[in-house]
Amino acid sequence: MRYLTVSIFVCLSVQIYAFNSMIQWQGPCNFMDTINITGGYKNDNNSFIYQGVTYEYGTYGLYGYIIENQTEKINVPAHYRGCVCKYKPCLRVCCVEGLGLNGQHPSCIKTNTLQVYTQDNDETLIDIETHEYGLLINRPCGKMYELEPTDYTEDQWFFLKNGSILAASGVSDTNDYCFGQVYNSSDPDEILTKVLLCFHPSNDVRFSVYPIGMLFSIPFLIITFCVYAFIPELRNLHGKCLMCYVLSLTILYISLSAVQLDRENVLLETIQCAVFGFSIYICVLLCFFWLNVMCYDIWSTFRGGISRGRGGDSKRFMFYMMYAFGFPLTISTIVYIIDIYKLVPENLLPKIGIKRCWMQNERIVEAIYVYFPISIIMAINIVLYSITAYKIWRVQKETSVIRHGDSQKHSKLEADTDRFFLYLRLFIVMGATWSMESISWVFENNIIFYVSDFLNCVQGFIIFLLFVWKPKIKKLMVKRYRSIRKIPLTSQTGNSSRTETSRISSGVSNTKHVPIAEKPMLED
Repeated sequence: MRYLTVSIFVCLSVQIYAFNSMIQWQGPCNFMDTINITGGYKNDNNSFIYQGVTYEYGTYGLYGYIIENQTEKINVPAHYRGCVCKYKPCLRVCCVEGLGLNGQHPSCIKTNTLQVYTQDNDETLIDIETHEYGLLINRPCGKMYELEPTDYTEDQWFFLKNGSILAASGVSDTNDYCFGQVYNSSDPDEILTKVLLCFHPSNDVRFSVYPIGMLFSIPFLIITFCVYAFIPELRNLHGKCLMCYVLSLTILYISLSAVQLDRENVLLETIQCAVFGFSIYICVLLCFFWLNVMCYDIWSTFRGGISRGRGGDSKRFMFYMMYAFGFPLTISTIVYIIDIYKLVPENLLPKIGIKRCWMQNERIVEAIYVYFPISIIMAINIVLYSITAYKIWRVQKETSVIRHGDSQKHSKLEADTDRFFLYLRLFIVMGATWSMESISWVFENNIIFYVSDFLNCVQGFIIFLLFVWKPKIKKLMVKRYRSIRKIPLTSQTGNSSRTETSRISSGVSNTKHVPIAEKPMLED
């Protein structure tokens, strides 16, 4: 008997658990498309009647939960809910029945009507109590943003007869919007109808893979910066310019990665979003202006007639900093002032941090503030590199004359030429990336976007290979390490150096009859 009682108790417990699970998770339709019909009654034919609507069997059911506070599921006693949208058009309000969203306080305000506009731009007053529409309650999603048609033309919305909302983003059904009521700030007695839309971050795979790819580049950029900061021989004019470029690129990649990896939690229209947006914009400009500085510097080197002493380099770097930091900050300040004081038509406003943590998604806006200035810089760089390449070609035609002359001048020519081709490779990588991104932007081609994104992701690694992963840099790092640790050179190294010096001296003294042009050039 005892075992039978235990068995019955276990069976009943299982049945109750199963039934509770069934009524909690199963239903004829999505909870968000149902209303509470507990106040109605059930007919003999298993239909359910509530507020004049007959819910046929299969269009209502028992639910063991409700959804409150936007998307929070709360277990409650089982109650009947009906799929009202199967019988009449539905609309959704953000607050509980009979109340509207209060924009000034976290509570709701009393309302029985909704003031909406149709596509004919006619003002229509919807009486909620007439039950012309099925009234769905609570927000359909956790993260929403408010449309502001009085401030932004693209936020203009219209109410459709089927209960949907038509806006610039397209048609939104009741699973994508809700109505809220707020007091008019200029007239406290007037209640305004607001529309809140669900925020849907892009599901494009590039927005998930791209920030991870940039994180791959960041360590290489940091290593490059640290190596050039660590070794005194590399902290010349060219090294300092490269460090500024790498630092700008690092901050850009960190900002982009932070925004895209956490795009679901970054709130729009906040200081945080605006700071990220302007950081990205400033760093984009900084990268291209420092690349322009390096192009100009190598061009001025081959132009000749410029002092390259220590004092001259320091003064020259100060001018470079004033240019490469000053112009981006000035442009960004102008953009900020235009944005804040609305100095241009609304469709030309940047709106950084409003709709996304970047500029508004308008092609004309991106063209004016991003693609136009950067295209000018890239065009100038192409001209400077073309002129420099021509000068190098012309000088190399006179190589034999130079070699018979000052060997020190020839060594300097080779060093400057190597640096030119080094910067040229960097320019080609960044120029190719920018060109493909511009083409994909103009023609809206995602395939080209993927290629440019890939180049952006590996750009830090490429810079590391070009400027750090070299035998000369490795030797300088070893030398710097020994200097810091105060490790003297070994006797073997000293003997080797003296022997090598003797061989070189001997070779030079025994080959007076050999023309200099026919001798092998020694590399550092």
